[in-house]
Amino acid sequence: MHILGLAWQDALVVGLYLVAMLAIGVWFKWREAHRNTEEYLLGNRGMPWWLVGIAYLMTLLSTNSLVAVPGEAYNHGLALALRYFLAPFIGIAIFYLFIRFFFRSRVFTPFTYLEERFDRRVRALGSVFYVVIRLFYLALVLYSSALVLRGVANWPLAQSILIIGVIGLIYVYLGGAKALLWADFVQFGLLVGGLAFVITVCIQRVDGGAAGIVRYALDHGRGFEAMEQPSFYALDAFVRLNLWLMLFVTVTDRLFYASSDQLAVQRLLSTASYRQAERSYWFSQLLTLPTLLLLWFIGLAIFAFYGQNPPAGGKLAGDTALFRFVTTELPPFVPGLFVAAILGLIMSTLDAGFHSLATVLVKDVYHVFINPAADERRQMQLSRLLILVIGFVAMGIALLMALTSDKVANSFIETQVFWISFQGLLAMVFLIGVTSCRVTAGDILRAFGVAFVVTLITTWFYLRSRGTERPMSFLFVAIPGEVALLVFGYLPALWRKRLPPEKTAGLTLFTLERK
Repeated sequence: MHILGLAWQDALVVGLYLVAMLAIGVWFKWREAHRNTEEYLLGNRGMPWWLVGIAYLMTLLSTNSLVAVPGEAYNHGLALALRYFLAPFIGIAIFYLFIRFFFRSRVFTPFTYLEERFDRRVRALGSVFYVVIRLFYLALVLYSSALVLRGVANWPLAQSILIIGVIGLIYVYLGGAKALLWADFVQFGLLVGGLAFVITVCIQRVDGGAAGIVRYALDHGRGFEAMEQPSFYALDAFVRLNLWLMLFVTVTDRLFYASSDQLAVQRLLSTASYRQAERSYWFSQLLTLPTLLLLWFIGLAIFAFYGQNPPAGGKLAGDTALFRFVTTELPPFVPGLFVAAILGLIMSTLDAGFHSLATVLVKDVYHVFINPAADERRQMQLSRLLILVIGFVAMGIALLMALTSDKVANSFIETQVFWISFQGLLAMVFLIGVTSCRVTAGDILRAFGVAFVVTLITTWFYLRSRGTERPMSFLFVAIPGEVALLVFGYLPALWRKRLPPEKTAGLTLFTLERK
């Protein structure tokens, strides 16, 4: 008997998971009064640091991590792992650049800082651009996740989008921040359990166990061979894996997450203090390393398994190989656990997105520019409404992609490079803010305009180069725009005097103690 493309045992596991998510939302709706936005959006700023640390990890992980990392190890080896394992250490250093500024006052979003440091125009620019790029990102996550579930469980795309989106919306709408954080805790347990089962079965099925997996992978070109090539150390925009591009992109990614990514920052702001947020962040990074290690090892394990047990029908691609292994080699109930883990990662990212975008729209747009006199009751009502609107808009875009031709859908996916590139631009604005006492709002607006054009041009060249003999590296696309923003942002500071002390007190690294 098959339900939703799964054996009944696996469908039962998935069904129990979905019921549990709904129950979390209903429980917190019944338990919590949700009298104000601080309680609904930030859990009254009193969530345990360890819970926030787990939620932070789950928010930044996604189905891309679950599929792309093992697929990269299977197809190309471990060279790209350098970027993933450097990220936590770079992230810890960058944490101290920005997060302390958001705890100076009881802010809801990092974009409040932009108004304090520059002016309302920069706050509006940052918050509106953030909403646009993250809304499109959420639609892409929904669509790409539906593709994953079609590969694992043969679910129709539209069905997957609606199940994931609607159930996630319900528990976040009902339960608020606390439901979201505790759901992430459950989903983390499912993720670790699913990965552990896959690895256990691989170790049992591959000759030589864990050591045999590593030995087979290294003997068959799935180690660090790319790092032995001179091109790996050359600064070249047309080399797929390049040390300098990897380092630059890793730094800018972490700058974005710690400065302007409301998905991540809102998790940290739900703790009681800066010190609690610091603990949460360290804990999340400590969890990140073993989680990534499991994902990279799974890629090598699947490669070794199918190398020793060639499948009928020929060679498999990395992501296809993982799905095939899950659906054909795992015992009953375990594929269902794996699907539940996938759903958990998807919902964690999506629901944090619905929640955070509603926060930005209420606190940075509505309350600042539309109705500054709005009371807590009105803001609460709008927060709930916007969570629904954002969720349904994201589902609508994802459904449009699913219902159009593959050519149209793929064109949507290709544009994610452009939207991801804008993340870095926002991060550069915050970086200039905390590191300069001379740059003004006008400087930032002009620099952002130049960087916007540069990013458009670079994205166009990237898309044109795909399919050619020498395509541009996907790691390079964001760099020209980010460099342009830094150059044109800092340039006026070379001849301008420092701003008056009252304009920067407590708002830069050099004036932190003045306020």
